[in-house]
Amino acid sequence: MQEEVKGRGPAGRAVRDGAARAASAWTRLPGRTRVGILIFLGCLLAYSLVLFLVPRYKGATTAQGDEPHYLLVAESIIRDGDVFLTNNYQAKQYRPYFESDEIMWHVTNGRGGRYVSTHPIWLSIVVLPGFWLFGYKGAALTMILFASAAAALSFLVADRFASRAVAAGVTVFLFLSYPLVFYSRLIFPETAAYFLVALALWSAWRLRESGRALHAGLIGLASGMLLLFHPKFIAISACLFFLFLLVRPKRDRRLLAAWVAPAALALLVLVIITAVGFGLNLPQGLTASGGSRFQGGYWGTNSGWGIPGMFLDRAWGLFIFAPFYILFLHGLATPTNSFEWERWWVFFPVCIGLHTLLLGFFQSWNGGAAPVQRYLVSLAPLFIVCIALFVDRVRSRWAWGAAGVLALLQIVTTVWGFRFFVGVYGMENADNIFLPHFLGSGPVKSFILFVFPLFHPTGERAVALTIGWVILLAGTACAARRYYMRHGGGRLSPLVDIHPFVRAAD
Repeated sequence: MQEEVKGRGPAGRAVRDGAARAASAWTRLPGRTRVGILIFLGCLLAYSLVLFLVPRYKGATTAQGDEPHYLLVAESIIRDGDVFLTNNYQAKQYRPYFESDEIMWHVTNGRGGRYVSTHPIWLSIVVLPGFWLFGYKGAALTMILFASAAAALSFLVADRFASRAVAAGVTVFLFLSYPLVFYSRLIFPETAAYFLVALALWSAWRLRESGRALHAGLIGLASGMLLLFHPKFIAISACLFFLFLLVRPKRDRRLLAAWVAPAALALLVLVIITAVGFGLNLPQGLTASGGSRFQGGYWGTNSGWGIPGMFLDRAWGLFIFAPFYILFLHGLATPTNSFEWERWWVFFPVCIGLHTLLLGFFQSWNGGAAPVQRYLVSLAPLFIVCIALFVDRVRSRWAWGAAGVLALLQIVTTVWGFRFFVGVYGMENADNIFLPHFLGSGPVKSFILFVFPLFHPTGERAVALTIGWVILLAGTACAARRYYMRHGGGRLSPLVDIHPFVRAAD
């Protein structure tokens, strides 16, 4: 008995042998995989701590924006076995996670004239097991798993093009700062979307390396699932097929079938679940979240100003709240030759451009009661890879100094976001209320708001500022590319075998 207590008996040896085998299995994993697992676990821990230590962001209900409506659909499935919501809204079954007596009904007439949600119901189905077991926190933890997996997959892609330290640092920083740290638990399709984009990116690179049908199938699955979560992701979904065509090692019908099968299955599921709520009126069901009509629904009244607005708008734009993302344009400029672009990088501007073009005309490109910029969050893995590329390749003191300042500003915004969460909402007809809340009427606030245009409405000043921003960003991106082409630096792209630089003489 004494030997058992001291760990020298059979039980002790079994524990030691098990630990040794686990350690051996861990060390046999590739270094990239080990770091990816650590990033997944680190994000999972950080997001879970935020969920339990900050169960409600200051000034907001537990669930906000579209979240209670997605949860109410899950509530209806659990309680009534249907997706018709009249009795659920009337009984105020949203109270446990919305904490308010009144809520705007997000419904439209569906099958048999009964009210169904204007939101796609697939997200409600995905969070349903966690919601059924643990309520709101169970649904939030489901989204946290998506977000943590997206962080690991984003790193696994970035690590192929940037040094491991840079890839890991950029990935962790962006997933633990504004806006991704807030989206990590939000029951929004965007959280699932950036996981699917990261999965498709990783699978595409693995398809280049292995030529396996499994990886082609994962790209197809991601493409189809994006539409299941929300039709507004149609541009990204189509671009993932373009990515598949770029990276497949050969024109193999087996690979094409592997892509098509899961994508087609996802589309079939989309048609079936839409028919459950809307019957044969599938066009209404598929466009319900855009107003159930093409004119004035998916295409709104902003006349395309959302295209620059999603990045530059002083109230609804990404760059004023998360300035570190500005660097993705500079990273996008550093791939060096046509071979790189043809075999991989052309996907990045095509996907970012088409998605921005589509949602820049969207009726509510502000994203509503959600942290801005909601519609760009789904592209986060692409931004992360590009930013890691810039930091790793452009090893200039000026470049790194600018990156450090932008990162510091984003840390400040992140901290402030916890203190004044509703200030980061892209609310209709609202100017920036976030900066005045913390900076008052001082010169810093005035300068920041002066240099960022306002696109709702758009005037001559906004147009002039937009032109100025385009010139500034294009000029600095060209300077970053010129520096890299002259001096080199960073990990060589695995797409090329010959170093593309002539190192400048000292």
